[in-house]
Amino acid sequence: MTQPIDTTETPQAPRLGRDFQRYWQSYTVNATGSALAAGALPLVAIVVLHADALQVSLLAAVGSIAAAIISLPLGAHVDRADKRTIMITTDVVQFAAVASVPLAAAFGALTFAHLCLIAIIQTTCAIAANSSAFAYVKQAVPVELRTLANSRTDTVAWTTQTLGPPAGGALIGLIGPTVTLIADAASYLASALLLRRVTPAPPAADAQPAAVWSRRELFAGWSLLLREPGLRALYFNAMIFGGAITWSSPLIAILMLREAHATPLQYGIALGIPGLGGLAGAWLSPKIATRLGTNRTMLIFGLARTPWLLALPLAGSGWAAVAVITGSQLALMSTAGIFNPLFSTYRMTATPDHLMARVSAAWSVTAKSVQPLFITAGGVLATVLTIRSSLLVAGAFCVTSALFLPWRTPATPQG
Repeated sequence: MTQPIDTTETPQAPRLGRDFQRYWQSYTVNATGSALAAGALPLVAIVVLHADALQVSLLAAVGSIAAAIISLPLGAHVDRADKRTIMITTDVVQFAAVASVPLAAAFGALTFAHLCLIAIIQTTCAIAANSSAFAYVKQAVPVELRTLANSRTDTVAWTTQTLGPPAGGALIGLIGPTVTLIADAASYLASALLLRRVTPAPPAADAQPAAVWSRRELFAGWSLLLREPGLRALYFNAMIFGGAITWSSPLIAILMLREAHATPLQYGIALGIPGLGGLAGAWLSPKIATRLGTNRTMLIFGLARTPWLLALPLAGSGWAAVAVITGSQLALMSTAGIFNPLFSTYRMTATPDHLMARVSAAWSVTAKSVQPLFITAGGVLATVLTIRSSLLVAGAFCVTSALFLPWRTPATPQG
């Protein structure tokens, strides 16, 4: 019989409880390993297997497409299962999958099909783990502390995303991509061991005990997202805003390195500094929400994060371009850093316990399907017109996303 989640407050686990602290430690280890190995799989394909551009693109696409299909029935299973067990299982599976790459490479048995399988496993496990973690945090943390909990995890995410890729790039340069994957695999194993110290979280009381693989069950996450006004607004907001950001990302690199004639050092500065803004924003988010109110803060900064891409077409060259691009990205990530924990809390609170995993999976699957379309559209428009024109359209989409904030649902949902 499972025991209740431990929310005891101790000097080592202030306010949020020991179970969240243990989960947070596991999340930190996991995120650090993933950030260090970011981009390692495509590099293995290029360096070890001499894959061409089409194969590298397929490696990314096949993982997302297959994971989107697999995640439909998986979400219903996660909703009915112990969330800790799912998180541990996905960590162990990813440990075995990632560790198999350097092992196969060492024996000369690595193939492109092998890498595609690993991409599918990693993406599917990531969706299942994130869905389980989202549901677990809701169960483990009291309603009034959820913004603080989401702020803590976002702080880790911004830190690892800012520092991890440069450190991982240096590590790959020193010891190679296949060896770097060993560090990533070890992080999954360490995460699983840390999660064993977390109190199991039983399924929601209103979850059906047996799986029913009906269309209604499979699409229950999307059904709720489109039915509940606040969630529907944030769902479309996130897809348009996220699509505009992914649209702009590859074009910013071309704008800086080709048109603005920036050096690799200047490009690195423009990429690195804005992440610090996201980190500061995530840390400040609960403090600002306490002063202004949760919903007001979410709406203010949901709007404030939208106009900054419009500054990118104005970038000149050299250090002037670095200043414009770094400043706009810093402002965007700082405001997004404040918005994200509040958005996560809203979504968490508005979603019934027995649908947490399916809603999270539906959200992830849509994002992974929509964002490549935005990237493709951005590339086509940049080819037909200019890079700056394409970035201007991306900025317009970003501003438009503010229309889909939950302006008409001001009261924080209770759940």
